[in-house]
Amino acid sequence: VTIKDVAQTAGVSAATVSNALNGRSGAMTAETLQRVQKAIRSLNYRPNSIARGLVTRRTSTIGLIVAEIETPLFLQALNFIEPIARGAGYNVLLCNARNQEDERQALDLLLEQQVAGIIFLSTSQRRDDDRLLELKRLGLPVVLVNRATLHNGFDQINWDNTTGVASIVEHLVRLGHRHIAHLRGPVERRSSDERLLGYRQALEKCGLPYRPDYVRSGDFTAPPDTWRQSTLELLATSPRPTAIIGADDIVAAVAMRTVKNAGLRVPQDMAVVGIDDQPFSMYLDPALTTLQLPVIEAGKRAIQLLLSRVDGRRVRPQHIKLPCPLVVRESCGATLP
Repeated sequence: VTIKDVAQTAGVSAATVSNALNGRSGAMTAETLQRVQKAIRSLNYRPNSIARGLVTRRTSTIGLIVAEIETPLFLQALNFIEPIARGAGYNVLLCNARNQEDERQALDLLLEQQVAGIIFLSTSQRRDDDRLLELKRLGLPVVLVNRATLHNGFDQINWDNTTGVASIVEHLVRLGHRHIAHLRGPVERRSSDERLLGYRQALEKCGLPYRPDYVRSGDFTAPPDTWRQSTLELLATSPRPTAIIGADDIVAAVAMRTVKNAGLRVPQDMAVVGIDDQPFSMYLDPALTTLQLPVIEAGKRAIQLLLSRVDGRRVRPQHIKLPCPLVVRESCGATLP
C-alpha cells in the first residue's frame, strides 16, 4: 500500500496524505484529516521509513553508542531507552565503543545509516571530541551522557560524583569511623577525580585529615589482583583503616573478600562500600552498601531530550547533573565501639 493508494481511497492528493502523516494538518479541515486517517487504517498503510529517509536524509532510527557492555550497569538504561523510542516511532541501533577507534567506526556506521539522532552513553574517560564537533556542523541531534568533557553546544547529562562520595564519607563518620580509605578509580577518568575530590572535601568537613597512604589504586580496568594488593597495603597501614570505599562494586567485592581472607570481619572489623549499585551487589555476603549511579534516569532523560530535539521542539541545549543516592545495606556496619 502506497501514499497514492491512501490518497485515492480518501479522495485527496498524495501531498495531503503526506502532510497528515508528518503532522502538517493545520491547513486542512477536520473532515479531510479524518478521511485520510480512516483510509490509512482501512488499508493498513505503514510509512516506508527508507523512502522517507531518502527525502529527509534521516531515517526513523536512533543511534545509541555504549562505551561499556561487559557489565549490566549501562545496559540497564537500554531497557528504558528502547521502549520510549519505539513508542515515538523510532528503532534503536546499538553500537559498542570501548575506545576512540571503536567510537569513530560506530559514528561512521550511524552516519551511513542516516540516523535521526545519537545518544552517547559513555564512561568518563577523556577522549578526543573532534568528531562531536563534526556532528554539530551536520546538525545531527546528539545527547551526551557521562561524557568527560562538558560541551555547551550539546544536551548533556552527568551525575554528581563529588557530592555522592562525600555522602559515603559522612555516613561512615556518623557510624563512628575516623580512618577511612579509598581505592581510587582509573586516573584517566574524570569521575575518579570527582570522587577523590568528594572524599577529600568530606574528610575536611568532618574534621579528619587527608592521608595519601589511605588512597590506593582501585583501577577497575586493571586485573583484579591489583585491587587485592591495594587492599593488603591498606591493611598493613598504621593505623589500619576501619572503612574502605571501593572504586566500583566489583573492586569493593574483591576488597571485601581480601579483608575476610586476612581473618577480619566485614563489617565488624572493616566496613566496605562500593560505587555503581550493580544488580549483584545486594546478593553479596554481607549485602554491599553502595552509591547508586543514576544510569536509568539518565537514559530516560536522554531519549526524551533527543526526541524533543529531533522533533524540533527545543533550541537551547540543556545540561543536567543527576544526584547519586547512597544505598545503605549491611557492609557498612553498625556504630563502632
